[in-house]
Amino acid sequence: MKSLIKSSNIFVLNFFNFIFTSKFKNNLRVLAYHDVKKPAVFEKQISYLLSAGYNFITINQLFEYLYQQTPLPSKPILITFDDGDVSVLDNGLPILTKYKLPSVLFVVTELIDSNKPFWWDRIIHSLKQDGADSNKINQTVKSAKNMSNQERLVFLSEFKELESRQLTLKDLLFLQENNMTVCNHSHTHPMFDKCTETEIESELHHTKSKFQKWGIEGFAYFAYPNGNNNDIIKNKLAEAGIKLVFLFDHALNKEKIDPLSISRIRVNADAELGEFKVKISGLHSFLMGLKQKV
Repeated sequence: MKSLIKSSNIFVLNFFNFIFTSKFKNNLRVLAYHDVKKPAVFEKQISYLLSAGYNFITINQLFEYLYQQTPLPSKPILITFDDGDVSVLDNGLPILTKYKLPSVLFVVTELIDSNKPFWWDRIIHSLKQDGADSNKINQTVKSAKNMSNQERLVFLSEFKELESRQLTLKDLLFLQENNMTVCNHSHTHPMFDKCTETEIESELHHTKSKFQKWGIEGFAYFAYPNGNNNDIIKNKLAEAGIKLVFLFDHALNKEKIDPLSISRIRVNADAELGEFKVKISGLHSFLMGLKQKV
Protein backbone atom coordinates (compact mmCIF):
# COMPACT_ATOMS: atom_id res chain seq x y z
CA MET A 1 0.00 0.00 0.00
CA LYS A 2 2.97 2.28 0.58
CA SER A 3 3.83 1.99 -3.12
CA LEU A 4 0.25 2.88 -4.01
CA ILE A 5 0.19 6.09 -1.97
CA LYS A 6 3.59 7.16 -3.33
CA SER A 7 2.81 6.42 -6.97
CA SER A 8 1.13 8.31 -9.79
CA ASN A 9 -2.13 6.76 -8.57
CA ILE A 10 -2.26 9.53 -5.98
CA PHE A 11 -3.70 11.81 -8.67
CA VAL A 12 -6.56 9.37 -9.25
CA LEU A 13 -7.11 8.72 -5.55
CA ASN A 14 -7.61 12.41 -4.87
CA PHE A 15 -10.77 12.37 -6.99
CA PHE A 16 -12.34 10.08 -4.35
CA ASN A 17 -11.27 12.18 -1.35
CA PHE A 18 -14.47 14.22 -1.34
CA ILE A 19 -16.61 11.09 -0.90
CA PHE A 20 -14.69 9.92 2.15
CA THR A 21 -14.23 13.39 3.60
CA SER A 22 -17.98 14.03 3.38
CA LYS A 23 -19.06 10.61 4.65
CA PHE A 24 -16.75 10.73 7.67
CA LYS A 25 -16.53 14.49 8.17
CA ASN A 26 -17.44 14.41 11.87
CA ASN A 27 -15.38 11.33 12.76
CA LEU A 28 -12.50 12.34 15.00
CA ARG A 29 -9.17 12.39 13.21
CA VAL A 30 -6.03 12.10 15.33
CA LEU A 31 -2.85 12.67 13.35
CA ALA A 32 0.36 10.96 14.48
CA TYR A 33 3.56 12.73 13.41
CA HIS A 34 7.12 12.05 14.58
CA ASP A 35 9.23 14.97 13.42
CA VAL A 36 9.07 18.13 11.34
CA LYS A 37 12.11 18.07 9.04
CA LYS A 38 10.47 20.15 6.28
CA PRO A 39 8.58 23.03 7.93
CA ALA A 40 7.43 24.54 4.63
CA VAL A 41 5.67 21.30 3.71
CA PHE A 42 4.24 20.94 7.22
CA GLU A 43 2.81 24.45 6.99
CA LYS A 44 1.08 23.56 3.73
CA GLN A 45 -0.55 20.61 5.48
CA ILE A 46 -1.75 22.80 8.35
CA SER A 47 -3.04 25.44 5.93
CA TYR A 48 -4.97 22.76 4.06
CA LEU A 49 -6.62 21.50 7.25
CA LEU A 50 -7.68 25.02 8.16
CA SER A 51 -9.00 25.77 4.67
CA ALA A 52 -10.92 22.47 4.67
CA GLY A 53 -12.75 23.50 7.83
CA TYR A 54 -11.21 21.12 10.35
CA ASN A 55 -11.47 22.25 13.96
CA PHE A 56 -8.33 21.67 16.01
CA ILE A 57 -9.08 20.41 19.51
CA THR A 58 -6.98 19.97 22.65
CA ILE A 59 -6.41 16.62 24.30
CA ASN A 60 -8.32 17.94 27.32
CA GLN A 61 -11.33 18.57 25.08
CA LEU A 62 -11.11 14.97 23.96
CA PHE A 63 -10.99 13.81 27.59
CA GLU A 64 -14.06 15.90 28.41
CA TYR A 65 -15.89 14.48 25.40
CA LEU A 66 -15.13 10.86 26.32
CA TYR A 67 -15.66 11.11 30.07
CA GLN A 68 -18.09 14.00 30.49
CA GLN A 69 -19.98 13.90 27.16
CA THR A 70 -18.97 17.49 26.35
CA PRO A 71 -19.61 17.82 22.59
CA LEU A 72 -16.74 18.22 20.17
CA PRO A 73 -16.92 20.74 17.32
CA SER A 74 -17.72 19.56 13.81
CA LYS A 75 -14.84 18.03 11.85
CA PRO A 76 -12.63 17.64 14.95
CA ILE A 77 -8.92 16.97 14.55
CA LEU A 78 -6.14 16.44 17.09
CA ILE A 79 -2.47 16.87 16.20
CA THR A 80 0.01 14.59 18.02
CA PHE A 81 3.76 14.00 17.84
CA ASP A 82 5.46 10.84 19.13
CA ASP A 83 8.89 10.52 20.77
CA GLY A 84 9.89 14.15 21.34
CA ASP A 85 12.15 14.88 18.38
CA VAL A 86 13.77 18.32 18.72
CA SER A 87 12.53 19.27 15.24
CA VAL A 88 9.03 19.52 16.72
CA LEU A 89 10.30 22.33 18.95
CA ASP A 90 12.50 23.95 16.31
CA ASN A 91 10.27 23.65 13.25
CA GLY A 92 6.80 22.50 14.25
CA LEU A 93 5.95 24.74 17.17
CA PRO A 94 6.56 28.05 15.33
CA ILE A 95 4.01 27.04 12.67
CA LEU A 96 1.43 25.85 15.17
CA THR A 97 1.94 29.02 17.20
CA LYS A 98 1.56 31.14 14.07
CA TYR A 99 -1.93 29.71 13.54
CA LYS A 100 -2.68 29.52 17.30
CA LEU A 101 -3.28 25.77 17.19
CA PRO A 102 -3.09 23.22 20.03
CA SER A 103 -1.17 19.96 19.80
CA VAL A 104 0.21 17.05 21.84
CA LEU A 105 3.75 15.77 22.33
CA PHE A 106 4.28 12.24 23.66
CA VAL A 107 7.75 12.12 25.22
CA VAL A 108 10.17 9.36 26.22
CA THR A 109 10.95 10.51 29.76
CA GLU A 110 14.38 8.87 30.07
CA LEU A 111 15.72 11.08 27.27
CA ILE A 112 14.67 14.46 28.64
CA ASP A 113 17.69 16.50 29.79
CA SER A 114 20.03 13.89 28.32
CA ASN A 115 22.25 13.45 25.29
CA LYS A 116 21.11 9.87 24.66
CA PRO A 117 19.77 9.03 21.21
CA PHE A 118 16.51 7.26 20.45
CA TRP A 119 17.62 3.63 20.64
CA TRP A 120 16.80 2.90 16.98
CA ASP A 121 18.95 5.87 15.91
CA ARG A 122 21.90 4.19 17.59
CA ILE A 123 21.38 1.16 15.37
CA ILE A 124 20.84 3.26 12.24
CA HIS A 125 23.92 5.43 12.84
CA SER A 126 26.16 2.45 13.51
CA LEU A 127 25.01 0.49 10.47
CA LYS A 128 25.37 3.52 8.20
CA GLN A 129 28.96 3.93 9.37
CA ASP A 130 29.53 0.28 8.45
CA GLY A 131 28.16 0.91 4.95
CA ALA A 132 24.88 -0.97 5.29
CA ASP A 133 22.15 -0.18 2.78
CA SER A 134 18.69 1.10 3.76
CA ASN A 135 17.10 -2.34 3.39
CA LYS A 136 19.49 -3.93 5.89
CA ILE A 137 19.06 -1.00 8.28
CA ASN A 138 15.26 -1.21 8.15
CA GLN A 139 15.29 -4.98 8.61
CA THR A 140 17.67 -4.73 11.59
CA VAL A 141 15.50 -2.15 13.35
CA LYS A 142 12.39 -4.21 12.59
CA SER A 143 14.08 -7.31 13.97
CA ALA A 144 15.02 -5.47 17.18
CA LYS A 145 11.40 -4.40 17.64
CA ASN A 146 10.30 -8.04 17.43
CA MET A 147 12.69 -9.25 20.16
CA SER A 148 11.75 -9.63 23.79
CA ASN A 149 12.66 -6.49 25.69
CA GLN A 150 15.64 -8.15 27.39
CA GLU A 151 16.90 -9.55 24.08
CA ARG A 152 16.60 -6.11 22.51
CA LEU A 153 18.64 -4.51 25.30
CA VAL A 154 21.41 -7.10 24.89
CA PHE A 155 21.33 -6.66 21.11
CA LEU A 156 21.51 -2.88 21.45
CA SER A 157 24.68 -3.13 23.54
CA GLU A 158 26.49 -4.40 20.44
CA PHE A 159 26.17 -1.01 18.74
CA LYS A 160 28.37 2.03 19.22
CA GLU A 161 27.41 4.72 21.71
CA LEU A 162 25.98 7.88 20.18
CA GLU A 163 25.22 11.35 21.50
CA SER A 164 22.16 13.23 20.32
CA ARG A 165 20.47 16.48 21.25
CA GLN A 166 17.28 15.91 23.21
CA LEU A 167 14.60 18.14 24.65
CA THR A 168 15.14 19.60 28.11
CA LEU A 169 12.67 20.20 30.90
CA LYS A 170 12.92 23.89 30.05
CA ASP A 171 11.87 23.01 26.50
CA LEU A 172 8.91 20.98 27.74
CA LEU A 173 7.67 23.84 29.89
CA PHE A 174 8.06 26.22 26.94
CA LEU A 175 6.08 23.87 24.70
CA GLN A 176 3.30 23.67 27.27
CA GLU A 177 3.21 27.45 27.58
CA ASN A 178 2.62 27.50 23.82
CA ASN A 179 -0.38 25.16 23.71
CA MET A 180 1.45 21.85 23.19
CA THR A 181 0.42 19.37 25.89
CA VAL A 182 3.28 17.12 27.03
CA CYS A 183 2.14 13.51 27.52
CA ASN A 184 3.35 9.97 28.21
CA HIS A 185 5.17 7.81 25.64
CA SER A 186 6.88 5.50 28.19
CA HIS A 187 10.22 5.85 29.96
CA THR A 188 12.56 4.04 27.52
CA HIS A 189 10.35 3.34 24.48
CA PRO A 190 10.27 -0.49 24.62
CA MET A 191 7.75 -2.49 22.66
CA PHE A 192 5.15 -3.02 25.40
CA ASP A 193 3.95 -6.35 23.98
CA LYS A 194 7.55 -7.62 24.24
CA CYS A 195 7.82 -6.62 27.91
CA THR A 196 7.06 -8.63 31.01
CA GLU A 197 4.35 -7.30 33.30
CA THR A 198 7.09 -6.24 35.73
CA GLU A 199 8.83 -4.27 32.97
CA ILE A 200 5.57 -2.53 32.05
CA GLU A 201 4.98 -1.62 35.69
CA SER A 202 8.52 -0.24 35.90
CA GLU A 203 8.03 1.87 32.75
CA LEU A 204 4.84 3.38 34.17
CA HIS A 205 6.38 3.94 37.60
CA HIS A 206 9.30 5.85 36.12
CA THR A 207 7.18 7.99 33.82
CA LYS A 208 4.78 8.87 36.65
CA SER A 209 7.69 9.87 38.88
CA LYS A 210 9.14 12.07 36.14
CA PHE A 211 5.86 13.82 35.41
CA GLN A 212 5.27 14.46 39.10
CA LYS A 213 8.81 15.78 39.55
CA TRP A 214 8.42 18.07 36.56
CA GLY A 215 5.02 19.35 37.62
CA ILE A 216 3.57 18.27 34.25
CA GLU A 217 0.13 16.67 34.26
CA GLY A 218 0.26 14.57 31.07
CA PHE A 219 1.05 11.16 32.60
CA ALA A 220 -2.55 9.93 32.21
CA TYR A 221 -2.50 10.46 28.42
CA PHE A 222 -0.47 7.69 26.80
CA ALA A 223 0.59 6.65 23.28
CA TYR A 224 1.86 3.10 22.70
CA PRO A 225 5.52 3.02 21.56
CA ASN A 226 5.44 1.76 17.99
CA GLY A 227 1.72 1.08 18.50
CA ASN A 228 2.35 -2.39 19.97
CA ASN A 229 -0.47 -3.37 22.32
CA ASN A 230 -2.74 -6.10 23.64
CA ASP A 231 -5.53 -6.47 26.21
CA ILE A 232 -3.16 -7.32 29.07
CA ILE A 233 -1.25 -4.09 28.53
CA LYS A 234 -4.49 -2.15 28.21
CA ASN A 235 -5.58 -3.40 31.62
CA LYS A 236 -2.19 -2.53 33.13
CA LEU A 237 -2.49 1.01 31.81
CA ALA A 238 -5.97 1.38 33.29
CA GLU A 239 -4.74 0.08 36.65
CA ALA A 240 -1.96 2.69 36.59
CA GLY A 241 -4.47 5.52 36.15
CA ILE A 242 -4.07 6.09 32.41
CA LYS A 243 -7.25 7.71 31.03
CA LEU A 244 -6.57 8.12 27.31
CA VAL A 245 -4.58 5.63 25.22
CA PHE A 246 -3.61 6.26 21.61
CA LEU A 247 -2.99 3.58 19.01
CA PHE A 248 -0.89 3.72 15.85
CA ASP A 249 -3.38 1.91 13.63
CA HIS A 250 -3.79 4.36 10.73
CA ALA A 251 -7.54 4.63 11.11
CA LEU A 252 -10.28 7.19 11.59
CA ASN A 253 -12.13 6.95 14.86
CA LYS A 254 -15.62 5.49 14.79
CA GLU A 255 -18.62 7.27 16.25
CA LYS A 256 -18.22 5.45 19.57
CA ILE A 257 -14.66 5.72 20.88
CA ASP A 258 -13.03 3.58 23.55
CA PRO A 259 -10.87 6.01 25.63
CA LEU A 260 -8.22 3.30 25.93
CA SER A 261 -8.12 2.56 22.18
CA ILE A 262 -8.09 5.86 20.28
CA SER A 263 -7.19 5.50 16.61
CA ARG A 264 -4.60 7.65 14.89
CA ILE A 265 -3.64 8.28 11.27
CA ARG A 266 0.07 7.98 10.55
CA VAL A 267 1.29 11.06 8.68
CA ASN A 268 4.66 12.55 7.80
CA ALA A 269 5.45 16.25 7.94
CA ASP A 270 7.38 15.96 4.67
CA ALA A 271 4.52 14.33 2.73
CA GLU A 272 3.33 16.29 -0.29
CA LEU A 273 -0.20 17.62 -0.14
CA GLY A 274 -1.78 15.06 -2.48
CA GLU A 275 -0.62 12.15 -0.33
CA PHE A 276 -1.60 14.01 2.85
CA LYS A 277 -5.15 14.61 1.59
CA VAL A 278 -5.64 10.93 0.74
CA LYS A 279 -4.61 9.97 4.28
CA ILE A 280 -6.70 12.64 6.02
CA SER A 281 -9.85 11.78 4.09
CA GLY A 282 -9.85 8.21 5.36
CA LEU A 283 -9.47 6.78 1.85
CA HIS A 284 -5.99 5.44 2.48
CA SER A 285 -7.12 3.74 5.70
CA PHE A 286 -9.99 2.14 3.78
CA LEU A 287 -7.67 0.84 1.07
CA MET A 288 -5.25 -0.55 3.65
CA GLY A 289 -8.15 -2.37 5.29
CA LEU A 290 -9.11 -3.94 1.99
CA LYS A 291 -5.54 -5.06 1.37
CA GLN A 292 -5.37 -6.74 4.80
CA LYS A 293 -8.52 -8.74 4.00
CA VAL A 294 -7.11 -10.07 0.74
